[in-house]
Amino acid sequence: MPSRFVPHPITTMGAAQQIAEQIRLGIMRGELAPGERLPRELELAAEYSVSRGTIRETMKLLAAQHLVESTRGASGGTFVRLPEPENVAATMGDSISLWFNAGATSVAELNAARAWIERGCVVIAARSCQLADLEQIRVAVEAMEAPGIAMDDMLALDIDFHVAVCRAARNAILELAMTAIHIVRPYTNTMLVPLLDIASIARQHRAIYEAIASGDEQAAVQAFDAHIAYLDQARERALADQRPEDLRVAALTHEAHPQFERIRARVLDRDR
Repeated sequence: MPSRFVPHPITTMGAAQQIAEQIRLGIMRGELAPGERLPRELELAAEYSVSRGTIRETMKLLAAQHLVESTRGASGGTFVRLPEPENVAATMGDSISLWFNAGATSVAELNAARAWIERGCVVIAARSCQLADLEQIRVAVEAMEAPGIAMDDMLALDIDFHVAVCRAARNAILELAMTAIHIVRPYTNTMLVPLLDIASIARQHRAIYEAIASGDEQAAVQAFDAHIAYLDQARERALADQRPEDLRVAALTHEAHPQFERIRARVLDRDR
């Protein structure tokens, strides 16, 4: 079937970026289907009246966005592809983290979003959680119950636990939203570190896990809300006379608990 994608005239400045944007929009609109072979380099250069070097630069830009893939051989060429979910999650998480750090988003907004979205994940997980999902949650729970773990290790396991709960809901949209929140959490943890009790959090995680495992939606929500209430109380003590509504996430980026790169890797590693 002939492609519905039609090249449009471009200006000479930033030609590679303009062509890449046209192709990206063509993929988004369904004019270029996954697996479809793009015209050859020479043909695209003629279509756009640019050099082959410009087309090569275009393909590099699209490949960096995981939108095209090149193969060699008689049946090779450059083909349209869609990015894998983990690549989408990584891009979305990084973009939203930058937005948090550069914008006016408050700690109160972030916490409210986290509570509402994850509560929904808890309900869905309790309703239809699979055995493999329960195993991931259990591993995170038991690891935190080990004696003598350091605070940053506990916080990393906390991320593992909440990521596993969100994945247990098996809803890609909810997981993408929570990915963005989890990636910025090392910064919001900063104010809480001196006030957190590892044993208390471990007990709260155990209660959430057991309610999900038993399929008790009401008990799961109650356990989750108790956990959030504990964190809210710690946050109130940490902020003293400052309101969460007045504290910007961007003001917390001087320190991350645990290290930001460590948490980013844990959140985006779907094979763990």
